[in-house]
Amino acid sequence: MKLVSVLEAFCYYEYMTKEYTQEENRIWRASQPQKMIVVKVIIKSDLGNVLLAKPNYKKTWQLPGGGVENGESPEQAVIREVKEELNLNIVESDLSIKGTIYKSDEEILFVLYESAKLITEDTKLNLQADEITDFQFAKVQNVAPLLSSYYSDFWLQNYL
Repeated sequence: MKLVSVLEAFCYYEYMTKEYTQEENRIWRASQPQKMIVVKVIIKSDLGNVLLAKPNYKKTWQLPGGGVENGESPEQAVIREVKEELNLNIVESDLSIKGTIYKSDEEILFVLYESAKLITEDTKLNLQADEITDFQFAKVQNVAPLLSSYYSDFWLQNYL
């Protein structure tokens, strides 16, 4: 166990209890690393299959979702993205966090949710034409090879 001096303890206490101005907080936040947060959601059908979307800018299939915008919570972002991409309504009370993935080469934190509400596979989905070209329901055991490698590792560890 490391012992700290009275001076170190006092300095730490002063640092942790000081109230900073809005300007001091703004300057401090601006000096911190800027990381992107992306949210994805696992939506299952009543048959147990997983809804995947095919974006026009990726080679692989993806779980529905996207980037968190300024002033938006991760839950608000995933609800908005699913509505935009698929015209599907999900609600925050049905969401639970299943895990996170940090992609260090791009400094992106992925937050993966699962929706407790099941949908039927004949649910009418209206795809966001400028971003999503197709969708499918895949069997749980077939999802990993369809996803980008950073998702497929998560899938293999948590769903198979």
